[in-house]
Amino acid sequence: MTLPLDPDLASPVSAPVDPDTGAPLDCVACGACCAEASDGRVLVSAQDLGRWRREGREDLVAATVDGHFGERAFASTPDGDCVHLERGGGRAVCRIYETRGETCREFQAGSWQCLEFRRARQRDSSAASAASRSR
Repeated sequence: MTLPLDPDLASPVSAPVDPDTGAPLDCVACGACCAEASDGRVLVSAQDLGRWRREGREDLVAATVDGHFGERAFASTPDGDCVHLERGGGRAVCRIYETRGETCREFQAGSWQCLEFRRARQRDSSAASAASRSR
């Protein structure tokens, strides 16, 4: 069973910008959407599982866990990042971008959920900075 994506998540946003700053959104510098993978949140469709098997990518099938709604999902790191997210040098890059799942392909920069993930990441960063300064 594949649940339909919220239409606002899959609607392309031309030249997405941060509504608070007006700055262009740079997914590679952010990765906030991929940092919300804990608890089986980034769902993997049966179609993706079948495609990966046809591509000989059993490693991707094996890197899934039980997700919400009885679906499979990408596993996450202890920090909650998707296991396929690689961070370093100020970049957040998907290691399986070319064959990523449907949920990831349909997610749109600038959508309301993108902006919520970015705000949550900013709040978490601000809280972590404040905590480290108070020590």
